[in-house]
Amino acid sequence: MFSGARALLGKRNKKNSSQKENRARTTKKNKALKALDNDKFEEKADEADFFCTAIPNPVPLEGKLLLEPVNELSKKSPKHWNDNDLMPIIKLLAGRPWIDGRGDNYDGACAFNMISPDFDAYLNKHDNIRGLVDPTYVVADVGGIVISNFGINNYPPVGSPLPQLVNFANTNYVWVFNGHDRVAQAQHLVGWLQHGVPNLSLFVFNTSSQAIHY
Repeated sequence: MFSGARALLGKRNKKNSSQKENRARTTKKNKALKALDNDKFEEKADEADFFCTAIPNPVPLEGKLLLEPVNELSKKSPKHWNDNDLMPIIKLLAGRPWIDGRGDNYDGACAFNMISPDFDAYLNKHDNIRGLVDPTYVVADVGGIVISNFGINNYPPVGSPLPQLVNFANTNYVWVFNGHDRVAQAQHLVGWLQHGVPNLSLFVFNTSSQAIHY
């Protein structure tokens, strides 16, 4: 009799444990969905992106300003670089949406592009200064067509804490995000666009340094 009672209690405990796990999973899922709400945006951003300190600056950086500091940095081997060596360039890049490499900016942009693999590799190992740059790009694959229900003119939603979008080099379907909340902002835009245009392909690039516009 006692063995039967123990078996019954064991089944009940197992059932209760399973119910608790299901409730926990449901609660976790609901919290994740709720984090997309505007009221929870800042909280979600804090969790997703904790070390970026760049202050967004919507003005692109003139490539010619990079020529001198890049030439100076190039005098040292990358394995001997330190934070102070990179700071002149980082201060120029901080918060910028992209580098303008057109016209008389071409040489400076090209010079930076030549060192960017080593530059990015250094930043990836040093979060304290990487956080001063570190932009995120969102690209929509629209196949060169105009989508009537894109809804981007209504973004961000009224009353939202989100900032106005910054288009990459005046393109229609590429956006740049900088600053502490950049990853969460990019993800919010992805959700917004795919809600309005189901099956729309979007690409998110988290980069260590800015893209160059030639």
